[in-house]
Amino acid sequence: MKKTVIAALGLALATGSLITAPTASAAQRAVTSVDCDTWKSGSAPYTGYAKCTGMLPYPLEAAKVKVTCIDPRGNKWEIYGKAVGNGKTSSAKCSDSPSVGIYKVGVERVRL
Repeated sequence: MKKTVIAALGLALATGSLITAPTASAAQRAVTSVDCDTWKSGSAPYTGYAKCTGMLPYPLEAAKVKVTCIDPRGNKWEIYGKAVGNGKTSSAKCSDSPSVGIYKVGVERVRL
């Protein structure tokens, strides 16, 4: 009786480890396969853009553009675009003023 219980527990542990191991590696692959592109407009009003693919379905995971703006005095500030899902483009405009430019364009990923 004791041997039967021990064998059943061992079998249950082995089966459980086979089920959870592929799930963990799939989650790791999802994290490393995200690809994001960022760019900015070539003329005023300066706008930054970001587009990501390979994320989890929206709203589980989203991306938004993060734009660092700069004015003629060298003052910098950050603005963010709307959070969007796979293959969609997030955009943010620094200002309508042609003298305000873009210092840097990045992307911020949001995950539930």
